[in-house]
Amino acid sequence: MENSNVLREPRGKVLIVDDAPDTLEIIQKLLHYEGYDVTMAATGEEGVKKVEEEKPDIVLMDINLPGIDGTEALRRIRIVNPIQCVIMLTAFATVENAIQALKEGASDFVKKPFENEHLIHIVNQSLEKYKTLKEKEKLEGEVRRLSITDDLTGLYNHRHFFKTLEAELTRLKRQKTSLSLLMFDLDNFKKYNDLYGHLEGDKVLKSIGEIVRHSIRYNVDSGYRYGGDEFAVLLIGASAEQALAIAERIRFSIEYAGFQNITVSIGLTGYRDHFDMEGFVKSADDAMYIAKHSGGNQVHTLIS
Repeated sequence: MENSNVLREPRGKVLIVDDAPDTLEIIQKLLHYEGYDVTMAATGEEGVKKVEEEKPDIVLMDINLPGIDGTEALRRIRIVNPIQCVIMLTAFATVENAIQALKEGASDFVKKPFENEHLIHIVNQSLEKYKTLKEKEKLEGEVRRLSITDDLTGLYNHRHFFKTLEAELTRLKRQKTSLSLLMFDLDNFKKYNDLYGHLEGDKVLKSIGEIVRHSIRYNVDSGYRYGGDEFAVLLIGASAEQALAIAERIRFSIEYAGFQNITVSIGLTGYRDHFDMEGFVKSADDAMYIAKHSGGNQVHTLIS
């Protein structure tokens, strides 16, 4: 016999938004008995806030609410979470409003007074729909991530570099901010590969990805594997001193990472008005070439 005191994982989280205390109590008890974790709100504004804070799976919401009505609350909820499943509760006289709510993105509606079994059925259906939508969103996000990420290093890839650079140049011209670009490749990497093999070479490249991620500013700058053993970093709004400090941090970290004779030649350039995208990249590439042919393991800067 099953022990009724054993704690079960909640079936799902439901937010009920209704200004009628008796309706709140009935639905709360009904869904709690079905294994749902239930939270409640009495106004549209409070409902929107709880969607943001508590992230329910399902929202059960009356159309007629004090303050903003259910339809307006639905619009705001869909901005917070575009795939949120919202079931509208409606009196018979407001069925037309419920149909309008469906057009606004509600997943279903239930007429008051409702039959308990019907309400539970609709909530269960909506939960399954929401789980499917969340899984689909997760898979789409993973596909997007893979399409812009270099498998080996975990940095962004060459194609995403140009897409981001184009967007940043547009933003720079509009907002009059600064943008720096550093490009580097590994010194002595071919010799390392020849001596230790490509698997060991891949380990080096993977470590470079980690060093870049730890050296740049989180959620501000972005690192890329440009191709082979060549890398790029976009530094958003960095001063010349900040950009140089980040470049030196990368150079130093790689020099002392413990890889036999592997160092980096870094070219650093700041965006200037006469550059187009190709000219900007070429400037950093030229600076990298100078660093390489001046002995390597150094930063050559063309930043103004």
